[in-house]
Amino acid sequence: MNKSDIQAQAIARAQQFVPRGVSSGHRVGWTQVFDRTAGSYVWDMEGNRYIDYLNAWGPIVLGHCDERVSEAVSRAIRTCDVTGVGPQLYEADVAEIVCGAMPSADKVAFCSSGTDATMHAAHIARAATGRRKLLKFHGSYHGWNDQLAVGSSRVDFSPDAPLNTPNGAGLHPGSVADVVVVEWNDHAGLKAAFAEFGPELAAAFSEPYVHSYGCVPAEPGFLELLRDLCTAEGTILVFDEVKTGFRAALGGYQSVIGVTPDLTAFGKAIANGFSVAGIAGIESLMGHLGAYDGKKATLDGTYNASPYGMAASLATLRVLGDDETIPHLYAMGERLRAGLREAIAAAGVPACVAGLGSEYVVYFREQLPKNFKEAMDVDGDLFARYHAGLLSRGVLEPSFPTGDRRMNAAVTAEDIDYTIEAATASLAEL
Repeated sequence: MNKSDIQAQAIARAQQFVPRGVSSGHRVGWTQVFDRTAGSYVWDMEGNRYIDYLNAWGPIVLGHCDERVSEAVSRAIRTCDVTGVGPQLYEADVAEIVCGAMPSADKVAFCSSGTDATMHAAHIARAATGRRKLLKFHGSYHGWNDQLAVGSSRVDFSPDAPLNTPNGAGLHPGSVADVVVVEWNDHAGLKAAFAEFGPELAAAFSEPYVHSYGCVPAEPGFLELLRDLCTAEGTILVFDEVKTGFRAALGGYQSVIGVTPDLTAFGKAIANGFSVAGIAGIESLMGHLGAYDGKKATLDGTYNASPYGMAASLATLRVLGDDETIPHLYAMGERLRAGLREAIAAAGVPACVAGLGSEYVVYFREQLPKNFKEAMDVDGDLFARYHAGLLSRGVLEPSFPTGDRRMNAAVTAEDIDYTIEAATASLAEL
């Protein structure tokens, strides 16, 4: 049996026992199965090596199988596993680092996923305000809980579709009805939403820098307007920093732009691949977290702040807090974006490049998008051919045209230069 047959059989076996062969929808459609990772590289079962710009959609920030993180987790496993009693090993240590770095963090509570974090943020906001409605921005994904899984569907997207189109089947209609969806960077639309629903809004959820459909920053004054409207109406401002937290800066993107939310949901890069997420917030709001109390928001979870996750987080945050790692990510990100812009210009292809730090995206359209509707207006055929060209040359990126790419800190200048060469050749083929 050759290697290609082994990989095909692995996919077929998974499809036999797992719905569609995967336990996370965005993994569908790949013909590769990866069985080895190290640093900035992944290898499929055929032995092909790829430079990884997917990085599990963000968690891998230091590098695959980073020895510092692996050793820290190994020590935790050998020392004390989950007890279910009191603070878990390293829990306070990680919380102290987050509180010291993130402007919105007086207190921190840990959970297991970004969906958990945004769900609990909604619970806190409703408990604190006594209100029901939530505001979010079109295209921004905040997890799969019923409260927020609205307005970011790609499959059901059309220019004329309602902004609050549910993300999938099975969502409670009442939850969908309680979500107000506004187009990103629409100053007038945001003001109108608050004018109509302000007294009913428990919280406004926002990515401070949108990565849900690539890399789309807020226009000047937009986040400041959102902050002012929330303050005036008594609405809780929640930043979803699941992707930007600890990758854009140790203190999150909020520490870069100087706009401070009331609550922050974070995850992904905090633990370099281990399942850790959390909520950070001001003292008065975090005090609403209780257990089994009808007047408070319950936070409970067997694996919340597990010693393994906390050990991984502690090791990861210590590295990210040094003077080299995040600057290296920014330098490599800018090197790649500059090279991609040159390659696009040389090829004469209608495309443009955006990004922040270690994150980037190539949009196959003439101008950078300002919102979800514009981001979805890309040439999908050109993207598919470009993506196939990169993959054939050993460069792994997300498989859909608005997927944000990112690198990890193990990436080298040589990796970046090879990627630019691969992109140049792939663009020339278009």
